[in-house]
Amino acid sequence: MQTLALIVLIAAGGWLVAVGVMMAFRPLYALHVLSLTASSHRVNVSEQAPRLIAGAAMFVRADVSKLPQLFEVAGLFIAASSAVLLVIPLSWHSGYAIWWAKRIPPVAVRAIAPLSLLGGAGLIYAAW
Repeated sequence: MQTLALIVLIAAGGWLVAVGVMMAFRPLYALHVLSLTASSHRVNVSEQAPRLIAGAAMFVRADVSKLPQLFEVAGLFIAASSAVLLVIPLSWHSGYAIWWAKRIPPVAVRAIAPLSLLGGAGLIYAAW
């Protein structure tokens, strides 16, 4: 189970790194993708299922991670919030994403891209 959780977290960290690269080099496209969040039931499930799995993997991996308490709390929060986002009306989730996508300037997206890169790399490091 630990090996599977590690594989999931390496994939999640890689995803965060890839998103950070997209944010840095294509901020308008990143905002467009954000505006599509929860645009349909299928899209919502395809977003939240991997997020829920990653949260569960953090919880499972907590005891052997470099940051056990953070992994336990963050894993529970990510999994629980994903479950909530699967059951709330799509219009709420989508509307919130669209609201932010219209208000965040591309320069801000570029500015916070390193956080996604560091977060992804940090997740992989701490899970290893």
